[in-house]
Amino acid sequence: MSVARLVIVNLICLMLLASRAMAADSIFTSADALKQEAARLGDEALELVKTPLDVENHGLAGTLAVAGAVGLTYLFDADIRDKVQANRSGALNAAADAGSIIGNPFLHLGVAAAVYGGGVVAGSPKWRETGEMLGEAALLADASGFLLKEAIGRGRPSVAGDKGSFRPFQFRSDYESLPSLHTASSFAIASVLAATSEGIPAKLLYYGAAAFVGFSRIYQDEHWASDVVLGAALGELCGRVVTGYHARGSKVALVPLVSGNSALLVVQGKW
Repeated sequence: MSVARLVIVNLICLMLLASRAMAADSIFTSADALKQEAARLGDEALELVKTPLDVENHGLAGTLAVAGAVGLTYLFDADIRDKVQANRSGALNAAADAGSIIGNPFLHLGVAAAVYGGGVVAGSPKWRETGEMLGEAALLADASGFLLKEAIGRGRPSVAGDKGSFRPFQFRSDYESLPSLHTASSFAIASVLAATSEGIPAKLLYYGAAAFVGFSRIYQDEHWASDVVLGAALGELCGRVVTGYHARGSKVALVPLVSGNSALLVVQGKW
């Protein structure tokens, strides 16, 4: 078992034990809480699908900008790969290995579980919600990234050697290059953490770490530069969808209203 997976298993086990001992309404112990989380994740997934084509809120403009950036980077993919591979060193090898571990999507889910569980144990709504957002953003990035990988089927540079090698729906790891899932998950996490932080240095740190993960994937010859660009955009989108959804809260709710001798249910909206 890898170090990252061992850490995840330990973190989840600790959070499960702590939450069962100290809380009765967490997703670890309450079916209702788990259903609410699933419903929220479903709503966010629908929003994720709609946002890239949303003209009114500039989603389509953002999509075109990302497409342009990915296309421009695609033109220089081979040149970028050659320059990066020509400047390898022992220090960069070690740094890239660390970046690959930091960007592991499974590790991100473990961190989200730890933050959520810690918030439950400490009785902190803020950290509990932060854990929820981290988990939701990571899951959205992982799921959407996986679907794009399989649909596009781009060959990894270490295998194909040709930036234009595509084999859609092959379900082979050698042809799952676009987008970079490590990068997408890292930027999703960075987006949530940045949105919940007030200090500029902290925001720069989160995005700097995510960007380094992207570089490490190029350095290790696992991805082309355009894979990383699309992964970063996808992760940022997932993070913004999740934080925006939580900021708005539930849009519609049924609220009991007692007036005189009458009892009514009123639809209360929040926009």
